[in-house]
Amino acid sequence: MGERTVESGVLLWEVELGASADADAAWDPGKYQRALVVGRLHGEAIGQVRVDLSGGRLTRTEVEGILRRELSVETERHIRQDREASVSGGEPACAVLREKALAAAPPLTVVIPTRDRPERLRRCLASVIGGSYPRDRLEIVVVDNASTTDATKMVVEEFQGTPKVRYLFEARSGSASARNRALPEIRTELVVFTDDDVRIDEHWLIEIVRGFWSDERVDVVSGLLLPSSLDTPAQVWFEEYGGFSRGFVRRVFDVQECWPLDEPLFPFSAGLFGTGNNMAFRTTALRSIGGFDPALGNGTPALGGVDSEVLLRSVLLGHRLVYQPTAIVYHEHRQDYEALKRQVFSYGTGLSAYLLKTLWANPKLVPLFLTLLPKGVAFEVDPRSTKNSRKGGAYPRALTLAELRGIAYGPLAYLRSRHAYGPHTAPKAVSEAARKPRPARNAISGRSASS
Repeated sequence: MGERTVESGVLLWEVELGASADADAAWDPGKYQRALVVGRLHGEAIGQVRVDLSGGRLTRTEVEGILRRELSVETERHIRQDREASVSGGEPACAVLREKALAAAPPLTVVIPTRDRPERLRRCLASVIGGSYPRDRLEIVVVDNASTTDATKMVVEEFQGTPKVRYLFEARSGSASARNRALPEIRTELVVFTDDDVRIDEHWLIEIVRGFWSDERVDVVSGLLLPSSLDTPAQVWFEEYGGFSRGFVRRVFDVQECWPLDEPLFPFSAGLFGTGNNMAFRTTALRSIGGFDPALGNGTPALGGVDSEVLLRSVLLGHRLVYQPTAIVYHEHRQDYEALKRQVFSYGTGLSAYLLKTLWANPKLVPLFLTLLPKGVAFEVDPRSTKNSRKGGAYPRALTLAELRGIAYGPLAYLRSRHAYGPHTAPKAVSEAARKPRPARNAISGRSASS
């Protein structure tokens, strides 16, 4: 069941609408029967479409026609935004604004926790450094989370130069502890977090920055995660499980002003605000809320939940969060079934663990949680829910059961983890700092494909 089977996979492709290059390229259904195609316009991803390849050979031109039909609303929105930007010259406004942003890019730090995965770390570092962000304004901090060899440190030594790549060691296991190790070392206003199993889109970091620049009240920005490959059944099933993607529509979350009425489980929806592979903070804001809870996340008995918890805590404490889908990271999903099964169990455990931590720290949220609980249960188990309706007929029932077992285990797991790591000290009310007006930021547009 977990063997690599290309015929059972899904072809991933990105198509720039209107581009003349590779116009005659074709997809051969003999290798793939399905494709997941991301449409781009002027370099910005505006949406994705599933394409059936079983009917025969399809050319790139034919697939572009499908994209234009299926993404017509998104295409028109992007063109309208370009027109409204009123940028002089022949280049699209979005591209001109991005270049202006790059010219004014602020110093920032990217933090990458890792453990005993030197080859993945090497690829990740090369990807981050190879992006469009100015190297003289970029610093990378690699936190070695108790690796058993010197291989991680040796990889970091390969990348000395510009940008500066720093090596830190954290002996206490857990992704939260690794990130907390880096936090006092950050010397830039903005700090971005990702993991070692990703590669980044060329404009990832500048799009993160534009998310902050879109509104001076923004303290947190998360971005879009797309799969880097869907070649095995396990990778396809992870996407059907939910994946990491939160769509191509820009969202703003602010409990004081922007309560999302279209999210019936807000603010308790798992992964609603983004993921730890692609999130960024104003450094002072992250420090003000106590950083990450070391009793959550992989490497702890709680197994997960640390990313959802810190993003939720940020929002509950009055910090404005922007989901910026133009800031794209590509994630390498687990290829074999047993690894996926462990991952789904961990996600279930982390879900109920971080919810328990949140309610423990904020007892006033308990009535709201109990009110939403029946909807949450239906969301998890109803085959018609938005969570389960995307699962295909081959999706293993054992994965669903593994997640439910994890959810049941999560509260006990968090208690064990809290006993091992101690309570997390963090504010329990909207901070006064979050209410104060902030100084004006760079006015270069923070627009996204769907803002």
